[in-house]
Amino acid sequence: MRHGALSVLALCLALVGAQPAAHSERGAILAADYPGLSTEEMGHVRHMINLANQLDGDWSLMGNTPGGDSFDAYQFQIAFATYALSMAQYHKVPAHRDLYLEASSRLIEKMMHRDVWQYWARMSQQEIGGADQDGNRAVYRDDSWEGWIDPNIKSNIMYSGHLLQMVSLHESLFGDHRYDEPGSLSFVFPAIEYGDEPLRMNYDHERLATVIYDQFVASDFLGIECELGAIYTECNQHPTLGLIQYDQTHGTDYSAEVQREFSKTIHEREFISPETHTTMFYLDVRADKVIPAATKWSPIGMAWSDGWNGQAHHVWDRQYIKDLYSHQVKLYIPGMFRGEPGSDMGWTSSFDFGWFAVLAAEVGDMKTVATMLEYADEHFGPTWRDGGLYYPHTPDYRENYNRDENGFIHNISPVTGNVLVAMTRLNPGDGLWTLYNKPRDERYFSDPFVSDVEYIEANVTQAVYDRDKAALIVTLAPGPVATDTTTFTVYQLDASMSHEIHKDGRYLGTVNSGSKSNVAGVTWNSDGSLMISTELDGAHNFVIAADL
Repeated sequence: MRHGALSVLALCLALVGAQPAAHSERGAILAADYPGLSTEEMGHVRHMINLANQLDGDWSLMGNTPGGDSFDAYQFQIAFATYALSMAQYHKVPAHRDLYLEASSRLIEKMMHRDVWQYWARMSQQEIGGADQDGNRAVYRDDSWEGWIDPNIKSNIMYSGHLLQMVSLHESLFGDHRYDEPGSLSFVFPAIEYGDEPLRMNYDHERLATVIYDQFVASDFLGIECELGAIYTECNQHPTLGLIQYDQTHGTDYSAEVQREFSKTIHEREFISPETHTTMFYLDVRADKVIPAATKWSPIGMAWSDGWNGQAHHVWDRQYIKDLYSHQVKLYIPGMFRGEPGSDMGWTSSFDFGWFAVLAAEVGDMKTVATMLEYADEHFGPTWRDGGLYYPHTPDYRENYNRDENGFIHNISPVTGNVLVAMTRLNPGDGLWTLYNKPRDERYFSDPFVSDVEYIEANVTQAVYDRDKAALIVTLAPGPVATDTTTFTVYQLDASMSHEIHKDGRYLGTVNSGSKSNVAGVTWNSDGSLMISTELDGAHNFVIAADL
C-alpha cells in the first residue's frame, strides 16, 4: 500500500473522539456522537472525486471498457460512484455541500461524454437471444437494421436509467434545478456524412423521466430492454429509483404505478425464482422466456445479479429483499472467497464479489460486510494515490478469471476496485433506503453549512448540523498537500443570534454578526458568513453553536 500525506490521517481522526466535550446550557456536544468519515471512507471519497475531475476523455484507472455490454463499462463506474458519493454526503457529511455537488455535476458531464454512450449506434443494430450454460448469448442481426443513435429514446435502459437516477439524486440532494432547464442534457454525435452538422439530441430532466416512464407503460410494465431483446431486472431498478425522486421534486406520480406493476411482473413471471431465491439472468424477449442465472461456473445463480438487483430493489420493497438475502447469503458466502487454486471462476468473479458486498451493506449485514472488506484489504491490493484509496484492477481483468495459487479471487475489475468496495464501506446500512424514503425537507437548504474549503489541503471528515442544539459540528484533517494553516467558511448562521465557538473541546469565545469578532482566527464576512482559520497539524474539531 502506498501512503502519501494522508498516511497521518488515521492517527488524526482517532484523536477526534478523544477531545473534551464542548459544553453549553444545552449539555455536552461531543463530536463522537455524530457521524463522520473514517480514514478509509475519506480515501474512497477522494478517489471517486479524483476520477470525476479527470479531464474529459481521460479514463485513467478505469480500464479499457468505454461503454456497452460489459459491467466495467464507464457508465457503471460513473453511476455507482455517484450513488456512493451521494450516500457519503447524505449520511456522513450532510453539512458539506459544494464538494459533493460539483462532483455530482462532473459525473453527470462524464456520463454524457460521447465515449460513454456512442456504443448504442452500433449495439442498436443487433438483438440478443438465449444463452447457453456458459452464459454465451445468441446475437441476431440483419443488414437492413439501421439502429439509432439517441441513447435514451428507446431501450438501452442500462444507460438512460442510470442517467435518470443520477440527475434525480442531484436535484434531490442539493436542490439544484439546472437539469430542469431545456436542453441541459445535450448529446452530440459527429456528423454522419461529410459536410453535415453534428447530430444534437436535447433532453432535460422532465423529458428524460417522461421518455422512460412511457417505455414502462408501452412494455405493459414487463420492463425496458437493455440490449434489444433482453430485459434485466436489475437494470430496471435504476429508472424506478430515478422516478421516485423525480416525483418527490416535481409533484408527479410516475413511480407508484411503476413499482406496483413491475412488482407484479417480477412475481408473476418469476424474474426472481421462488424456488432458488435468485434473480434471473435476463428475459429473452424474442422467445418470451426467462433465462435463469446459472452457468457452469455458478450452477446456483449469479451473486452479481442478486447483489445488483437487491441493493436497488431494497429501496422500494425492503422486507422482500431482506427475506431473499437471508437465502442468498448462504448460497454465496463464504464459498466465493476461496476454492481450488487456479480454478476458473468465470467472467463474473469480480462482479460477484463487488455487487454482493454492496447488497450486504444495504440490508445491514455488517458482519458479512466486515468480512468482505477485510478480504478486499488483504487480497485486492489497496492503494493510496493522490489522497484517494482504491483497489487497482488486474491488468488481465478481461481475460483471466482463474483463482490465484492459494485459491483466492485474483480478478479485480475496475468497477469493483474503483467504486463497489467503496460504496460498501460508505453504506451505514439501509443507506439507499433512507436516502429515498426520508428525503430532505426544505429546512435542510436553510440550515448552516460549511464551504470554501481548500480541497487539496484539507479533508472535511465531519460536517453535521444539529437542529435540536442549533450547533454545527465540523472536523478538518490534513489533505494530500501539506499546509500549516487553512480556512473554511460557515454560511446561513442565524444573524440575529450570538454563536459560541469551540475548538477541540475548548471554548474560544462568542461572536455576533452585529459586531467585530474578538475571537482569534474568526472573521465575519460582509455577506454574513463566518470564516474560520485553523492550523492543520492534525485533525481539529469545531463546534459553532447558537447561544440559546
